[in-house]
Amino acid sequence: MSPLTELLQQRERLSASELLAQIREGLEPSPARSGAGAAIHQLLLDYFRLDEQASASSFARAFKRHPQTAQTLLRLGQEQGLTELGALMQSVMAGQPRPSGAFQQALKEQTSQQPGAQAFLQGFAGVAFASADSEAEIELSLAWQALEDCLLDHLQPHAELIAFDWGPTLRAQRQREAAVQAALARHNALQLLQELLQHPQPEVLAQPSEYDIEHEGAAPQQVAIAVRHLAPLEARPPALAAQPAAAAQLLAVYQALNGAALFCTDAQDLWSAGFLLLPAQQWHEAAAEMLDWLLSVDFQEEPEALPSWVRSAIPFGKIPGDASYWLLPVEGPFAGQVLLSNEDVSAEQVRYASFDAFIATLCLQPEQVLGCGGYISYASAGNAHSLYPVGYRSGAG
Repeated sequence: MSPLTELLQQRERLSASELLAQIREGLEPSPARSGAGAAIHQLLLDYFRLDEQASASSFARAFKRHPQTAQTLLRLGQEQGLTELGALMQSVMAGQPRPSGAFQQALKEQTSQQPGAQAFLQGFAGVAFASADSEAEIELSLAWQALEDCLLDHLQPHAELIAFDWGPTLRAQRQREAAVQAALARHNALQLLQELLQHPQPEVLAQPSEYDIEHEGAAPQQVAIAVRHLAPLEARPPALAAQPAAAAQLLAVYQALNGAALFCTDAQDLWSAGFLLLPAQQWHEAAAEMLDWLLSVDFQEEPEALPSWVRSAIPFGKIPGDASYWLLPVEGPFAGQVLLSNEDVSAEQVRYASFDAFIATLCLQPEQVLGCGGYISYASAGNAHSLYPVGYRSGAG
């Protein structure tokens, strides 16, 4: 199996734009070694140039600069039945944009349903629909993923032929996954957590955002932030063992360690933690809060669409400041796996294949967890910039 074929097997888990970003990193700059797949290889290269131009300026300018690529993408969409998108693309390419008005109508309906947000939405509408050009650009950006899916469909049969190798991002991801698996082959999750709790002089390594480095003159050097790990937070409740088999890995940890505040910048303030393993006594309250958020936001219009397995899932962890909970379903298609509630439930995607894999990542590569959502940050000298977690170290090495 080629690396590209392996990557495309993640289509159910990753969006088309995420996959294309990774393909761009690993695609050879010339189609010469792709043989019978050279044509689709060249189309990918051309697509990346068009997409970069669209991101930097507008679809109208991108179509004008890359007319042949735009025509090829238009044909791909039409072959897949994307007639409305095709008509919109044609109108923009002809310099006479004709938006369908679907987004404008949806925004009007949302405005009528949310009176409190009316002023904001009306202000946004005043800018977004100031001209046919701006409205068409918004409609194109919203519909573009459908065209990206068409491009991936076109690529799939040629994946074994395309000259592609893992790019830097994917190589780093695979190395992290291999490190987690190697650690779990030697230690269980509880042992890894107990080792973390004993680390002398633990420090989170933090850095300004790429934007601040590139546009605000922030120094790119990593800064060491002293932290503490605190556990357990509560005694183990007697009813803890009464959980389904899918919770076995979680129970193995909680029977010895009922909650922890990890990566705290203030040992007296648990909410200064980078991650909270919630005591089992708090699961019920956390579940109620999680369900309330999902039903009020993600499933507001169709509460009956909330998957039944969510109601029995265990919300075991939280990043302070984030409304999401890290949860472990105990039944249904994701039983025994780990999801982030406000992002993964509606998308039906999994973050970690098991509770052990999550804990190992939290202990070995905490920035992968602490960095989710951008809620954990630290002040730079003089409070000039926020610093975000990019690594971890301790006196233990």
